[in-house]
Amino acid sequence: MSIDPAQQIACRTCGRLLNRYLDLDTGQAHYTHPTSERADHDPDPVPADQIDTHHVCDFCSDDKIVYTFRVNPVEMVVIADTEQLIQRYGSNWSACIECADLVQARDVPRLSARIMRAGVPFDPQVIDNLHTMQQAVVDSVLPGRALATIGHWQPTPLPAPILPKIRDRLAQLIRSHDELPLGLNNTDLRDQLAASLDAARLYWIDREFTELTTHAAASLPTTTVTAADAPAPHGLIAWAQPVGHRADLTAATWTTNPDGIRIICYRSIGTGLSAGPLQRLREQVGWLLPHYTTHLRPDDVIDTTSPASAVIATWLLIGQKLTETTTVTADKAIRKAYQRTGRPAPEVRLVRIRGTATTANTHTDRQPTNQPGREHQYRWWVRGHWRNQPYGPGRTQRRLIYLDPQIRGPEDKPIKASTTVRILGTTRRNGTEHS
Repeated sequence: MSIDPAQQIACRTCGRLLNRYLDLDTGQAHYTHPTSERADHDPDPVPADQIDTHHVCDFCSDDKIVYTFRVNPVEMVVIADTEQLIQRYGSNWSACIECADLVQARDVPRLSARIMRAGVPFDPQVIDNLHTMQQAVVDSVLPGRALATIGHWQPTPLPAPILPKIRDRLAQLIRSHDELPLGLNNTDLRDQLAASLDAARLYWIDREFTELTTHAAASLPTTTVTAADAPAPHGLIAWAQPVGHRADLTAATWTTNPDGIRIICYRSIGTGLSAGPLQRLREQVGWLLPHYTTHLRPDDVIDTTSPASAVIATWLLIGQKLTETTTVTADKAIRKAYQRTGRPAPEVRLVRIRGTATTANTHTDRQPTNQPGREHQYRWWVRGHWRNQPYGPGRTQRRLIYLDPQIRGPEDKPIKASTTVRILGTTRRNGTEHS
């Protein structure tokens, strides 16, 4: 396999970026896993852009990445007796929250100490090379830093009572000096996004409705989306469990403007950090990192392939009147903070399927039936379908109409988990309806 030496190379097995060694006698290259990372397999080198690369902090190899720093291009060449190690580090350096703070402070000794604590047995020459490399990087860091979209964070649902605090912290982040990814760094756009968050309605989708949303998003038909489909002009939705193609999205915001709707989907961050770094992360960033964005204009269509399909499915299900909304009391400290600044008490809307029982119900294996007098043990979804509807004099004529999905069964019973919504509804174009 021919590999361009200028490309970043990763291991096909684990997705981690590899070091490149060049044999000075033969000119042949071979690859190894970074010395700061333990691997239980031999490297299988492929160009990094061909696989789902496992990105880690470029300073300490932690995979909980928060920021990206721009630096002047850095290349390290180490010549041994018969080999030459060539490491091209490029101009973007990823950093976890702890390394980011040390880079900002230009504290190279403590950066090196973080690698030592990884427990890999380095020899003195390797330690000296690492220290030299990190010093060169820190010396060449350019002003500013950007929020990262890479790295691994265990998705963790957001508690409903603190959604106002999460919303306010996100607005503060958008107004900060940190650069936003995904083409969101335009000053006018940032001002618009922050203002819409200030006015955003807060929705927390309960577990049962989230499960329904996941099934519905997987079969979302191609449809146009307008501002009328959203439950509010501006909003923030958090789901009781992760959604999306990789089940890694925990929240989304949307902003309505004259040109359409801007949707941003977020990953949750913070899980797995110790108390000190977690506190700094909450102060500097908050609970959410942008992961995907789309701007839907009036004639644009969306379907199940879009990462925003879970957002659209949630909107459409709410619009079909399948849900009921109650108010969640915000955290006491948050209410007091709002009171001190003269702001009205924040309101979080908990959205659940209409008639969902508030206490646990025992599922049985009994099948739904329409036999009169028989008590059903759960509710079930009836998929959307076409029906010949009687009409006209004496109802003797027939016309084909489309019936939206619906729930049948007693309202106080749980929904059968195996049932799903096959089609959400209709696509509206020029006053006509299409399936």
